[in-house]
Amino acid sequence: MTTRFSLAELADMLHVPVEAVRQAVESLVDELTGESFLYNDRTWRIAPSDVKRIQLWLEVHPEAVEEARRSRTRRVRVKRIVAPGEGSE
Repeated sequence: MTTRFSLAELADMLHVPVEAVRQAVESLVDELTGESFLYNDRTWRIAPSDVKRIQLWLEVHPEAVEEARRSRTRRVRVKRIVAPGEGSE
């Protein structure tokens, strides 16, 4: 039985965001071997023979990696409430 990787495992191995790997896999879906497959509508299992192909796609499309990194950051706004008389000393 062939060892297969999840998208998260592959993203960790390649040091890129999961969404970038997902975009690469979805773009290469017609070029992947039959050993890589989609199940449960969103979960991919990637065969080792397809890892190099995905890695090459990520190298050729660095904008996809940067876009995934930018969309992953969150902005947090903190609302501070000052009680009356507390800030006017």
